[in-house]
Amino acid sequence: MKKVFVANLREGARIEDVFLVAAKSVASTRAGSTYLRVKLADKTGEIDAIKWEINESEVSRLREDDYVLVHGIVRTYNDSLQVCVDSLTRYGEPVDPADFIASSGRDPKEMMSEFRALIDRVSDPHLRGLLDSFFDDDEFARKFQQAPAAARNHHAYVGGLLEHTINVLKTCAALIDLYPQANRDLVITGAALHDVGKVDEFVWSGSIRYSEEGNLIGHVVGGAMMVRQAIAAIDGFDPMMALTLQHVILAHHGRLEHGSPKLPQCFEALLLHHADDLDAQVSMFEKAIQESDEAGSGGLFTKRHHLLDRPIFKGLERAAALSGSDSGDGEVDIEGFAVDSDSDSVAE
Repeated sequence: MKKVFVANLREGARIEDVFLVAAKSVASTRAGSTYLRVKLADKTGEIDAIKWEINESEVSRLREDDYVLVHGIVRTYNDSLQVCVDSLTRYGEPVDPADFIASSGRDPKEMMSEFRALIDRVSDPHLRGLLDSFFDDDEFARKFQQAPAAARNHHAYVGGLLEHTINVLKTCAALIDLYPQANRDLVITGAALHDVGKVDEFVWSGSIRYSEEGNLIGHVVGGAMMVRQAIAAIDGFDPMMALTLQHVILAHHGRLEHGSPKLPQCFEALLLHHADDLDAQVSMFEKAIQESDEAGSGGLFTKRHHLLDRPIFKGLERAAALSGSDSGDGEVDIEGFAVDSDSDSVAE
């Protein structure tokens, strides 16, 4: 049974436990010696690990998605924890997969019931039939309920796709009340189907990784292809409705540089894009704060987020707690709010 999890690791701790190899690479020091970089994972997160002295057989025997027994010590490097490995060997004993892949904190059956209640609001018979063609298919519904929404950045856990889609649906429902210019049934259908391509984009056994289809096509185009194929089997589906729905899916990333083949060109696509982006960014904020706290950072800000390109403020409640603590003089560090002179052309 696994005893130590990534989220509980602290500087100076010695570890002897089993982890999943989420990624591996070989690198060289400036002096020319070879070392091994490994990303170790379990259900609570990932941590970088370094083994300085390696031989060719160690590298060739170790594969991604292997379970390995690790001996080492936790150190801090560049403000992040990492494991300095003494030894790691492939683990041949049975493991509990639930120890190694994270899942949503919500009950999957309850989420599926909520999801179905949200899409049941669609009254257009053709859009309703399209939704039924996906979610009345037991095999597809099972995969949709299990799939992650991402490999790393947001809702990157089993059940994450369903949880994310529910959030997007609920946000879209609120936005439609504010902006009635949008077609309600089209927005709700687009929200329900915008990420269906992710059931084929990811593989989530052992670790979450991209499938061949994910690498070569991706979920945006793949999802639009799935919807196009399903529409073709529905008699009398309005051609312009079909085109607009496909556009809504193709444009939901909002920007070309973010992997969107099209920019939003209708109200429905615009609302869906912002609902999708909002939920993804909220999830990234939450994950950044959680990981900062788990790493032992007691400050008001996380380190600069690699994707959002900013530190994340941990909130007013945290600021009040720090200013009222006995450990300081009542002042809190607000350096994270300072102007970044590297990116602001008018900063001093």
